[in-house]
Amino acid sequence: MAKSLAKSGALASLCVMYGAVAAFAAQLVVSNGFGAQGSGTFFQIMALLTVGTSLAVFGADTGLVRIISAQVAVGRGSAVRSLLKFAVIPAVLFAFIIASSSLIYALPALTPDMPQVYRAVLYVSAPFIVASALMTLCFGALRGLQQVVTFTVLQNVLLPSLRLLAVVAVVALGAGFVYLALAWSLPVLLVLAVAGYLVFRYLPRTADTVQADAIVAETAKTFWGFSSARGVATIVESILEWIDVMLITVFMGVAAGGIYGAVNRYVRVGAMVEHTARMVTGPAISASLATGATDRARTIFVNTTRVLVAIAWPFYLTMMFFGPALLSFFGSEFTEAAPIFWIICSAMMLAAAAGGVQSVLLMSGKSRWQLYNKLSSLAVALVLNLLLIPAWGLAGAATAWAAAVLTDTSLAAYQVFKHVGIRASVAELAPAVILSLTVVGGGAGLVSLLVGQHVTGLLVHLVVVLGLYGLLVLKMRKKLGIASFLTSRKKH
Repeated sequence: MAKSLAKSGALASLCVMYGAVAAFAAQLVVSNGFGAQGSGTFFQIMALLTVGTSLAVFGADTGLVRIISAQVAVGRGSAVRSLLKFAVIPAVLFAFIIASSSLIYALPALTPDMPQVYRAVLYVSAPFIVASALMTLCFGALRGLQQVVTFTVLQNVLLPSLRLLAVVAVVALGAGFVYLALAWSLPVLLVLAVAGYLVFRYLPRTADTVQADAIVAETAKTFWGFSSARGVATIVESILEWIDVMLITVFMGVAAGGIYGAVNRYVRVGAMVEHTARMVTGPAISASLATGATDRARTIFVNTTRVLVAIAWPFYLTMMFFGPALLSFFGSEFTEAAPIFWIICSAMMLAAAAGGVQSVLLMSGKSRWQLYNKLSSLAVALVLNLLLIPAWGLAGAATAWAAAVLTDTSLAAYQVFKHVGIRASVAELAPAVILSLTVVGGGAGLVSLLVGQHVTGLLVHLVVVLGLYGLLVLKMRKKLGIASFLTSRKKH
């Protein structure tokens, strides 16, 4: 039986876009309800749950994606239950230790100078790290079992919808930060229950059909040998996502952290396009590499990269030209950060053009290489943030972020080409690059000059420029590689 990668990819993309919009809307509600200072506190709540979960899971979710898909591809479906045991028991233990340590740290006797609001938020949020870790493992198992759409519905539709509704209720009722922390954390319990049930439902129940030359079965040692390196890399990724916001808060105050966090959230919406590609193609690439089908893995990679450029570049170009309009939705005090979109989005466009190199690196088993890349990126981010934030303010943090992104991407792209032999050529990417720059970049520049960079100009750009771009993409779908992407097949 064959499924179209495009079908699952399109559905997953819609789910991810919805999830990004819902999460963004929740942050918008908080920013308008609590102001820049409250927004900064909200970002700290998000950071706590994100980093705590990454520490607890320690890469086991990615291990489940890669190893379950590879074992099922060679006919060893019975291994899935053992893999789940390898992942769940240590992760729950780690999560319990992290949650308990956080609660102990928040005791007044140990941290007498901690603001009362932060102490209360920590008390409320920390226990949910255990549930969040289990939910993340279930997500990894669903992806490894090729249930990409099911996973994205849970992560990008159900979870952000529940959070948005809860946050709106908190703001509407005028409740405080403790209730805001609960609004962000409680939905995890419901999503965990649904995800756990679905993992059990999709477990392989047919007899194994393993070939003599198939890859060997995984042990707990080999599973964690891969996952632990990815775990450190995931923790580094989480720190990279929040280090600039946290350091801006230290150097410039909570309000400045909230303003920069708004820019961060906008750019992360664009990064979700690459994240979607990784979710959709990761299991297929892993299965292809496990069965020696490198040509098929390259076809998936190249087709996806061309689609990434065609979708992500217009998004980043829109932010660059219409940053004032986009940030004004958070409040007038946020628009001062608009110029830094040019710094960050330029780097993100180059990263998108590199394609899903992170996914290929992971699915080829090089989790330690990715770890070293992330550590290099973190070193760049830390040094540049410490040097540039005091001198340049928000622009310094943006420069550090851009440098870190380019460091990570360039290292991964080089390694994927040298180790796996996969990369997209300039000729393959040229049509999407040229069309994006000329139509969207040129059109956005013209509209911003004639109409302005505020809401009216943004609306004209969205309707006229992006409307024209969409029509041209449809007409040129063969040259852009979209037609090839739409005919890609995934067998399981």
